[in-house]
Amino acid sequence: MLADELRLASFAVLASLALVALPLFLHLPGWVPLVFALLLAWRATLVWQRRPLPRRLWLMLVSLLPVAALWLNLRTLVGREGGVAFLLLLVGGKALETASLRDWRVLLALGFFLAATPLLFDQSPLSASWLLLSLFALTWAMVLLSGEDARLSPAVTARALLLSFPLMVVLFVVMPRLPGPLWSMPTEQQGATTGLADSMSPGAIGKMIPSREPVFTAEFRGSQPRVSQLYWRVMVFDQFDGTRWTAANLALPRGVALSGEAQPLRYDVVAEPFQGYLPMLEQGVEAGEGVVLGYQQKLRRVDAANTARLRYSVQSVASSQYRDALDEREQAFYLQLPADNPRTIQAGQALAGRHPLPAARLQALQLWLAEQGLRYTLNPPTLAGNVVDGFLFDSRQGFCEHFSLAFTVLARAAGLPARVVVGFQGGEFNAQGRFWQIRSSDAHAWSEVWVDGSWRRVDATALVAPQRVDAGIDNTLGEVAPRMPLVGGRPPGWAQWVAQQWQLANFSWQRWVVGYDAASQQNLFQQLGLGEVSAANVVKALLGGMALVLLPLAAYVLYGRRGRRSPSRF
Repeated sequence: MLADELRLASFAVLASLALVALPLFLHLPGWVPLVFALLLAWRATLVWQRRPLPRRLWLMLVSLLPVAALWLNLRTLVGREGGVAFLLLLVGGKALETASLRDWRVLLALGFFLAATPLLFDQSPLSASWLLLSLFALTWAMVLLSGEDARLSPAVTARALLLSFPLMVVLFVVMPRLPGPLWSMPTEQQGATTGLADSMSPGAIGKMIPSREPVFTAEFRGSQPRVSQLYWRVMVFDQFDGTRWTAANLALPRGVALSGEAQPLRYDVVAEPFQGYLPMLEQGVEAGEGVVLGYQQKLRRVDAANTARLRYSVQSVASSQYRDALDEREQAFYLQLPADNPRTIQAGQALAGRHPLPAARLQALQLWLAEQGLRYTLNPPTLAGNVVDGFLFDSRQGFCEHFSLAFTVLARAAGLPARVVVGFQGGEFNAQGRFWQIRSSDAHAWSEVWVDGSWRRVDATALVAPQRVDAGIDNTLGEVAPRMPLVGGRPPGWAQWVAQQWQLANFSWQRWVVGYDAASQQNLFQQLGLGEVSAANVVKALLGGMALVLLPLAAYVLYGRRGRRSPSRF
């Protein structure tokens, strides 16, 4: 290869690497991709000015100092964020020591590996489209490194990718799959964007900032439930220290029985576990493969340590209660209260004295709360000290966490075992795809009160703002409703249609591509009439088929094109 040709190919390699790394600005500490870009710019300047590579001392400094800074920043060089950032810095350092054609080819090979890393953070169709663009840029650089004419290189690149596409599809379909989705790794932090937390202390929250980020999807088989029936249960908080609710994580091996003979709803959910638990529509009666329904009606995956996105099936009955026999020790546990919030405790005890029957007492508690003049808002004043007293008797305004906390304390003070359930309520129905999209803004909290041998759902928020449950939070509070970027205001009809189509495309992508795991592959083989196909047999058949295709091609390359000049070293 001539020096000018290699110079052009070098610029193509550096440009393709820069393109590949652009999405990582959204997922890594900002300085890491910036350092990577500066290293590429430094190497491009040296190529442009035909100057020699930096001295070995400079190479060591630019390689070791960013890695040390990365360790101080993340305290790790492995995992998703740490591993990708470490790889990015190493590729940037490698660019500054490329001296020969072989070095540029090695750097380009690293670029192909780097192109896949954004999928560890985001597996949306947009990320897949960017991956295709990155593959085109990298392949174009590879074509230039092979000595191809620069004017013909785009056509050669496109032809090579088109010819490889059928093989890519075949490999995707038939290669043995991992038990879970391929592009998933555990993240170091969870919960900041899901609308849920691992504890609840409403008095410390001055303003709840709603997020419309999608959290999970649900697809019902048959008729669709009403929005008011969509109580997606995730976690249970049953310990209160006066200001904060936490989970005791009881693990009693007792099952539950639903009250009534309602027809169960069958549905599939695609979600990531939160604190080990998965969303499930109340009340669950049967869990499918890969998940298990446990005590307190909490659903978790069988391999609890796996935090990857999972597709699972559940059967539920849209019921507000289920039977559960509590012994005296458990009843005492669900009645525990600290000595704080004396006005709330006094109100609960007074109601208990006037209503000796538990069912009548529960009804009286709900009526009392509805008559207190409380207001539903996402911008309540901050509370300190006796937060429940401050909410019920002073500020009188809050959102679902305030209402559920206050009613649960009130019920315990009235002698009724109670606990807080957190999850999501409602969702957005996509008519084209016939699935529900649940977002962070749908996060919700409600109470469960044990009366006459059954846990009964009490949504205190619905007592004050019933439209929150009947119509959804988007139609209840203006600050949560979708708005047009920049210009503001609710989106017009065409924008809503486009949003629905994009939502459908993303759902289909997640279902058929990202969620194509070992179970999906076996289901496909069975539908094709192949029955149970082992991974070993798939690999043998695949290798045999590839040999039939590649051996004649290799013979043609080795013996049929001897006259073509081979690239030389730089």
